[in-house]
Amino acid sequence: MYLAVNDYLTSNAAVVNPLPNYSGYAAAFLGAIVQVQTHSEQQMFDKSGLKVHKDQLKETLCMLVSDSSRKLQAYARYANNQLLLSETRFTESELDKAADNVRRDYAQGIYDRAQSNLTALTAYGITAATQAALQHTINGYVSAIPKPRVGRTETKQSTQQLAGAFAAADSALKNIDVTMEIVKLTQPNFYNGYKSVRRLTTTGRSKLAVKGLVTDLLSGEPLKKAILTFDADGNGLMAKSATPGTAPGPLLVKKTAKKGGFIVKSLPAGSYTVSCSKSGYAGQTATLAVVDGELSQLKMQLSKS
Repeated sequence: MYLAVNDYLTSNAAVVNPLPNYSGYAAAFLGAIVQVQTHSEQQMFDKSGLKVHKDQLKETLCMLVSDSSRKLQAYARYANNQLLLSETRFTESELDKAADNVRRDYAQGIYDRAQSNLTALTAYGITAATQAALQHTINGYVSAIPKPRVGRTETKQSTQQLAGAFAAADSALKNIDVTMEIVKLTQPNFYNGYKSVRRLTTTGRSKLAVKGLVTDLLSGEPLKKAILTFDADGNGLMAKSATPGTAPGPLLVKKTAKKGGFIVKSLPAGSYTVSCSKSGYAGQTATLAVVDGELSQLKMQLSKS
């Protein structure tokens, strides 16, 4: 809705440009609008592809390592090498459930043990070529481990910057509001038109504001009946109160459905702190930006407490 106000003011330049201090306020307002658009695009950019890539590498790694483990086990048993037998006993299930760094160490250990016995292992199907493929996969997986976290950090930074852009736009708009009072009597038609457009900015809501998903951090399974609370981050939105005089509560409370999803059909544009909780899990908090006319997506992962 900021754009609607800016378009109205631009189309009435003959009225507003001569007003004292208006040009500075308008420039600040337009600059904030550009920042809102820029950071909104960054905040909305889907970083989930980073996790998908990492999960694909993990699946490939677990398959290759477990295959090498079985072959090493066969060789170790034939050679009666009890140390090698104990060092290389990993199942695909164990590898899948291991933490990232532990999985990395298991994989590198299997590679190193195979490399030390490469000549004898050729008959078992472990060759220089299979070793090269395994090491390549290990390197790719190690590189991918931090990327989803980095992606989430970048999204959080963009969201924080977006909140600042909203605040700057609101501040500039309030200065423009005061300036418009100068022409209330001399330009009544323009003034009333401005108030109508401005009112849309204050009360405007998008048709579908937020779509989200809550999952278990380790298993990736969707979590139903998780509770999400939305609190406005100082962007001019008033939180609800149970009774007059009491402390304000959250602006909105949602509960996830059977498949862990939730939607918010309408929410005023601005920045929000979203808290997610579920019995048996540690709570999580995220920052979310809502832009008029755009669908914001929020994915939260809870770890068991």
